[in-house]
Amino acid sequence: MLRGVVELQLAVPRVVALKPRVMQKSYGGNYDRKLFAKLRKLRKAIADEENIPPYVVFNDATLIEMAEQMPLSASEMLSVNGVGTRKLERFGKEFMALIRSHTDGDDEE
Repeated sequence: MLRGVVELQLAVPRVVALKPRVMQKSYGGNYDRKLFAKLRKLRKAIADEENIPPYVVFNDATLIEMAEQMPLSASEMLSVNGVGTRKLERFGKEFMALIRSHTDGDDEE
């Protein structure tokens, strides 16, 4: 048995309040907002057809970069962040066709 006095120390967990994350929906930069809306519409149609979430096709940041750069060739499309060879092969033609149509003014809505 214990004789005498023993000092006991317990660790008290610190509670740290985290700041809530606020998702930014406004993107800066000079991108074609009309083209961005068309790209989102195409992404949604592809996602619905393939039964996958839209962000699996391309995320918003990638679509914004497409609306800024307006890539019309495979090499230009590959320079867009979020576009790799697989996504280029899978979705590139449709997105480049839409961008080409938009830049030619053929697709008026």
